[in-house]
Amino acid sequence: MNILRPSLRIAALLAAAAAAGFLSGCGNIFVPKHRVLVDAIAAKGQAFNPSGVSYKLVAKKAVVAGTPARVEVIKACVDAALGQKGMFEAPPNVPPDLYIELSYGVDTTPRVDASARETFLQMSARTNPGKSLERATGGEIWDVRVAVLGIAGRIETSMPLLSAVAADNLGQDTKFETKREVPQNEPAIAAVRSTAIKTLEGGATVTAPAAGDAKSEAAKDAAAAVTPAKTQ
Repeated sequence: MNILRPSLRIAALLAAAAAAGFLSGCGNIFVPKHRVLVDAIAAKGQAFNPSGVSYKLVAKKAVVAGTPARVEVIKACVDAALGQKGMFEAPPNVPPDLYIELSYGVDTTPRVDASARETFLQMSARTNPGKSLERATGGEIWDVRVAVLGIAGRIETSMPLLSAVAADNLGQDTKFETKREVPQNEPAIAAVRSTAIKTLEGGATVTAPAAGDAKSEAAKDAAAAVTPAKTQ
């Protein structure tokens, strides 16, 4: 998957937006919170330790095909969240320990109230004992679906939040869908956003792209999509 590289100016604007949008102290009652739904399940008798586990992401085409989104932004956020747990993407031509199927989307039904509209991310992991380079050869060991209510704007803006919360619930079993309130200034979310931006930048100093360049404009668009989500 090709990673686009935005300009330093865009990255600086994103950092400023993140800093301006958050108050310090997660315990502050004045800090806005996201309403998040978490539904996680895990295989019985299989405790999951993410540290040192390699993976390969696979998009669930039937679900994501009709959802306009910058795939490189979503991948960067998911990679960042999994990396915080000690997981890493398997190098090319190396079989991963897990194949993780991704699906994501947003409820666009006109009759749904904006404050109740769901934006979701779902990850399902299957083992690969057969060391296949193409598909999982083992059973599902966990599945986690995270949804946030009332997000305004593009789906990508919610990905740092959804990825961070999903990563916190890998291998867990919530028994049923649970509601949680997550502060908008949660450190884990900020860390995912920051790492995703660095990934989109390519991890190196970037010269500001020439105006009007199609590839540069796409890169700016991808980076801008990682700005903090706003709740309606």
